Amino acid sequence: MSISEQERKAVLDNLLVKHKAQPVGSGYIDIIVMRENYKDFAKDLIGNGFRIYAISWWEYVDKVGKSNTYGMGGPRSRFYDGWFAETCMDIDKLPIEDHSKNKLSIVIDLVENKVLGEIDGKLISYKNCLSLTPAFWIKVNKNWKNVR
Repeated sequence: MSISEQERKAVLDNLLVKHKAQPVGSGYIDIIVMRENYKDFAKDLIGNGFRIYAISWWEYVDKVGKSNTYGMGGPRSRFYDGWFAETCMDIDKLPIEDHSKNKLSIVIDLVENKVLGEIDGKLISYKNCLSLTPAFWIKVNKNWKNVR
């Protein structure tokens, strides 16, 4: 049984709230999701038929007013006490060949092995920098606006 576009959008909006995932703009690109939530969010997106086609990178700063280390400006978190600073890196596009069977493992591998580079003599990678935070880009109807 197929669901309507309106119902499909409602599913996505509910997943944003469930996983405390925050789109930067009014659409569904740059959906910032905290490290502890990203795997479940990706699993739910894929399980509900949504396609993650790219990942961008943000620095989470745990207090408003506190300076960021390696990001630029960005939005205040809607779910946490801090804010997000956009990194100066290109987005990582996911391979388009297989969007079903191994998709979750592809997302996890890309996130877990991300290395931004070296800044001021310090390696900035997902493994050693707890503030490095992924943001998913979701393929949806371009006219959809998120609930926030």
